[in-house]
Parts: sequence; structure tokens; C-alpha cells
Amino acid sequence: MQAIGATLLISAAPFLILFLIPVQSNTDQHQNLLKVLLSFASGGLLGDAFLHLIPHALEPHSHHGQSHDSDESHGHSHSSEESHGHSHGAAHGHMMSVGLWVLAGIVAFLVVEKFVRLLKGGHSHSHSHTAPKAKDSDEEDDDKKREKKGGKEKNSDKKPAKKTVKKSSDIKVSGYLNLAADFTHNFTDGLAIGASFLVGPAVGAVTTITILLHEVPHEIGDFAILVQSGCTKRKAMCLQLLTAIGALAGTACSLLAEGVGAAATAWILPFTAGGFVYIATVTVLPELLVGRSSFWQSLLEILALLFGVGMMVLIAEYE
Repeated sequence: MQAIGATLLISAAPFLILFLIPVQSNTDQHQNLLKVLLSFASGGLLGDAFLHLIPHALEPHSHHGQSHDSDESHGHSHSSEESHGHSHGAAHGHMMSVGLWVLAGIVAFLVVEKFVRLLKGGHSHSHSHTAPKAKDSDEEDDDKKREKKGGKEKNSDKKPAKKTVKKSSDIKVSGYLNLAADFTHNFTDGLAIGASFLVGPAVGAVTTITILLHEVPHEIGDFAILVQSGCTKRKAMCLQLLTAIGALAGTACSLLAEGVGAAATAWILPFTAGGFVYIATVTVLPELLVGRSSFWQSLLEILALLFGVGMMVLIAEYE
């Protein structure tokens, strides 16, 4: 019960913070703030991959409160020169496998994106057939907003609005890719929470606080990516809640089946890290290079990216 309560807490808290973000949808007036949020997102994703997921995967036995195993194996590896050499070879193999899983994550996300774009068909009719429902509702929302502001603005804004909608249907894929990565990431978070509560309530509480701290900047970043992919604020928030199912599934798995944690560290963590690197570098960072932005806007974006990385550094330090 405690573990599941903790998982619900880390899913709900960041969701509530999203209400405070004044971005409604991917329109011109929100573009500058959205770009700052996106650079924060890419900083957070890269920081999470390189400072949290990959280092955790590289430590064979120490994923959240399993230090007992690592002590045992450490003592064992030093028992004789021979076994020490053997453990060194095993460690090298482990590092190689982690690296390969990170690359596999990157390639898998590339393949999925390629495949989805192929399914959409060429550029000419891709817009008519990809998620028309979402596209229409976005356009309606934008039109309603403009009607409120007055007829004059409605007419002058009509053309750019259509352009952004067209663009959004093209990026749609990245939004869903990001959801998939977030789902697996939440799954590993759930595994960690379940495993730590099995060790004891105190360890569980510490793990929950740590994960909560790193989940907040992460969810804000994910929200920005979803809005950029063409979701409205409400839709983006609902999709975010869906990824919480991943966390609950992870918690249930680690409570029901012991030893799932080992599998998670072996490949789920580095695979997710590869996904994060792909999303940050391929779908988020290029967004910041589109169009001309002023010196101050560019500076703000770079600072937001560094702030995203900085938050992950702090969390990794205190973890």
C-alpha cells in the first residue's frame, strides 16, 4: 500500500504543477515561452540520460537500496587474484552491453519514427490522413481564442495558424515517441519504488522523494514536447497522466516478482537513456533552430537548457 501510495504521489504532484504553466497550445503568441520550455526539456532529458540512467545501469548491483548485494560481490571479487581478473572482464562486458543498449534505444526510436512517417505516406497527403481529429480540434480551439480577441486579429492570424497546424501534424510522431520513452522511464521509477519499500519504509521514503524531485522538471519538459507536437494543454495533460500507468505497473512488478530490478538495470535503463538522447537531440533541439530568434531569446533558451542539466546534476549529487 505504501509503495503504491508513493507511486501515485509522484504521478500526481508534477501533474498539478502543469496547471501553472501559461502555455495553452502551439500558437505564435506562446512560441517564445514554449521554446524556452523545450530547451529546458532537452537539458533535462540529456541530463537524465547521462547523469542518472546510464550511471545507474553501469553499477551492476546498486539500483536503489540493493547495496547488500554489491558488498557481497565486492568482497567475493577480491578473494583471489584470479577471480579479480574475472570480475574485471565481466565489468568490461557489462559496460559494453550498457553502451550497446543505449545505441539500441537510439536506433529503435529512429526506426519507429521512420516507419511511422512511411505509413503516413508522402508529404502531399500526409496532412489529410494523420490524426485529422486532433488537427481539427486544435484548429477549432485556436479559432475560438481568436474570436474572443476580436474579428480583426482573427483574419490577420488565419494564415500562420494553418501553417503551424500543418507542421504539427508532421511532428506528431515525436510526441508519441516521447510518451513511449516516458512510459518506460516511469516503469523503472515504479520498479525502484517497489524495490525500496521491500527493503524498508525509510529507504522507500527517500527513494520516493528523490524520484519526485527528478520527475517534476521531467514532466514539465514532456508537457512542452507534447504541446509542440500539436496537442492542446488539456490533451497534453491527459496523455501525461496515461504514462503514470507505467509507474504503477513497475511498482506492481517489483512487489510481485523479486529480481525484476536486476533486469531493469541490465537493459531497460540504458534503452530508455538511448530514447531520451534521441528525443532531445533529434526532435527537440532542431525545434530551437527553426526560425529566427533574437539574441535574448537565444540566450534564454541556452540558459534554460543549462538549468535543465543543472537540476539533474543536483539530483544526481544528492541521490
